[in-house]
Amino acid sequence: MSSVAMSRGSYARPIRWGKITSTTIVYLLAIVSVLIALWPIFWIILTSIRPLHEITSTRLQILPQAPTLENYVNVFTRYKTSTYLANSMIVSTGTVIFNLILGAPAAYAMARFSFRGERILFGMIIIFRMIPMFAAMIPLFMIFSSVMLLDTLTSLIIAETALKLPVTIWLLRNFFIDVPKELDESARVDGCSTWGGFFRIALPLIQPGLAAAAVLAFLWTWNDLIVTLILSNTDKSTMLPLGITKFLLEFGVDWGSLTACGVLMFIPTVLFVFIAERYLVAGLTLGGVKE
Repeated sequence: MSSVAMSRGSYARPIRWGKITSTTIVYLLAIVSVLIALWPIFWIILTSIRPLHEITSTRLQILPQAPTLENYVNVFTRYKTSTYLANSMIVSTGTVIFNLILGAPAAYAMARFSFRGERILFGMIIIFRMIPMFAAMIPLFMIFSSVMLLDTLTSLIIAETALKLPVTIWLLRNFFIDVPKELDESARVDGCSTWGGFFRIALPLIQPGLAAAAVLAFLWTWNDLIVTLILSNTDKSTMLPLGITKFLLEFGVDWGSLTACGVLMFIPTVLFVFIAERYLVAGLTLGGVKE
């Protein structure tokens, strides 16, 4: 028995200290990188619940000594943050809806049908996305001013949709290409029309792509400053990225309200990504395995 046990023990694999050390270093570097990336967000949250005397104090204190929600109350009582927040939500949601309504059929057509100049059209879509946003603002300003849509939420939704639509078409086209054409042909054999195959077959199969396109359109619109800066003249159409500049007062910066508004600004984005997380994960892994 003992000889058998010793023979078995002699074949035990040696501990690879070098591999353990390298893995530990990689994990430590990853943890440090995450902490460095999250520290500004953590500091903004802490500052948003500090009273004014702690914010202006020269003594460094990581944790607030007397936490308060007064800054969040001031955000809505002293400023028109509720209006800015509602405008951002309406414009971002509207942009997502119109991007999917217009982008999905366009991407499906470019992925399924061949026509003259399709490569040129697809190249123009990509080039349009490469144009700097500032270059498109003056023409958009003139167009909306001539049709009396300046300083309205409608103009913001139209402008944001036009600017985000090329990426939506490009992204969804790749997802439609990954869907086998044989499924569409089988649907047509069963009497399904082209639109029926699009809505019943192709569209349900690219839900991860729709979620990814929706998240990108929402985040880019929610954090967009340029469009609302150019097309908004009053508070009735001002979005939150521009409204947050109202906290830069004439004689200083209202840091408490500014950080509280910053926290309110990134909460919807976190919730939106969290809701679509499972679809995003599926979208990232789609096409990773080839048969």
